[in-house]
Amino acid sequence: MFTDITIDDFQQQIIDQGHEVEAWARRCFPGGVLVESKREQAVIDTQAFLEAGEKIIFQATFQTNGGYAMIDVLHWEDNLGGWVISEVKGTTSKDVKKSEHVDDAAFQRWVMQQAGYEVKQVNLLELDKEFRKDGDINPQLLIKFTDITAEIDARQSDLEIQIQSAKDLLAKTEEPRVCECVYKSRSNQCPCFSYCHPEVPDYSVHDICRIGLSKKKLREMVDNDWLEITDIPLEFKLSPNQTNHVHTTITGDPIIRSGKIQQALETIEYPIYFLDYETWPTAVPAFEGCYPFQQVPFQYSLHVLREPGGELEHTEFLHTENSSPMPHLVKQLRAEIGDTGSVIVWNKKFEGKCHEDLAEAFPEMAEFLHGLNNRFFDLMEIFSKQYYVHPDFRGSSSIKYALPVICPELSYADLNVQNGGAACKTWKQMIFDTEDTTKAAQMADDLRAYCKLDTLAMVRIWEALLQI
Repeated sequence: MFTDITIDDFQQQIIDQGHEVEAWARRCFPGGVLVESKREQAVIDTQAFLEAGEKIIFQATFQTNGGYAMIDVLHWEDNLGGWVISEVKGTTSKDVKKSEHVDDAAFQRWVMQQAGYEVKQVNLLELDKEFRKDGDINPQLLIKFTDITAEIDARQSDLEIQIQSAKDLLAKTEEPRVCECVYKSRSNQCPCFSYCHPEVPDYSVHDICRIGLSKKKLREMVDNDWLEITDIPLEFKLSPNQTNHVHTTITGDPIIRSGKIQQALETIEYPIYFLDYETWPTAVPAFEGCYPFQQVPFQYSLHVLREPGGELEHTEFLHTENSSPMPHLVKQLRAEIGDTGSVIVWNKKFEGKCHEDLAEAFPEMAEFLHGLNNRFFDLMEIFSKQYYVHPDFRGSSSIKYALPVICPELSYADLNVQNGGAACKTWKQMIFDTEDTTKAAQMADDLRAYCKLDTLAMVRIWEALLQI
């Protein structure tokens, strides 16, 4: 039997954001009625609404010919003389997962047609990536409508094949214990993968770095039953990065390119600023000038070393009021970072995008913020470029893997906040959901401790790399 699936803070955030977007999408259809029941009762209630002449139904539910579908928004369009399905997704209009959204909507149309209703059009409703909050939100501007009827028509034959395959699978008397995820990298596997494939170890060939970009190689390994990384023959051709990962795993010996490391570190200039942000990405913008899913920085930690052998300084910012943190953060950052010296980060793409967004919001600070990006030294690149490869990194360049190997005396294990998802959740609760001042103060302390460790970890890793 399946065990309960644990939802982490990041996954729960995605679920909550999806519900939020759906609620805003419904505002584009005033006067609609909601099917609040589930399963068979939802089908009955939907029919009752239809018979009562309702023209806008949220969560309209149909079941027929082996199919069951809940439709986010179903409305009657007089100009078309028929029903229109609107599939709501908690993504933006530039999201790359559109094909998956089209498949979902295609199945809903098929079920409704099987139930005897004519569907004239199918729309995909997403957040408009170009939207910027300016006062009260107009849902018609926030939500982008895209007609995907033609795309669904083009997939009709494939859809029917998939439906029949699903029916054949459900008709089996024995529970199938396979899924196609066995040919996917770890990050792309479904939640039931370990249940369906108990033969695959927790750390396997699916964890080889960038193996998702080498689908044929992964398939060959799985088909040959090379599931442990140590099963891979020495002559099997992999990319240089993958070869290094596999080599260190098999031999237990790290790869340390000290010359490359020192050459990179020599580009760092004093004073050195070790900088890390924590951010809150809301689906629907909460603050003026923001766009959907913008990573709004609410906190930073900054360790500063002004000269070789100098005393390490620390300063920090944490916004604790129910208002936009950005103007206060930028003002303090400007006061604490000078115009010269390297800014060390871990993943310059993330921190750099924060600065770009801040520069757009505060053009008078644009020169300073873009200047910070030009002064970046990305410490993560020492590991992503594989100047340092260790078997315990497990192919990752995350600081959470590097720190226990290089600086085992530092650990996130004893902190109440241990990762970015938890930090985002804690800040949201502290600002919007907590009236207990004592509890809020503890949350603030927890956030400060976590973010401070992120920059201190960079300092200690940098110091250790200097000794290599």
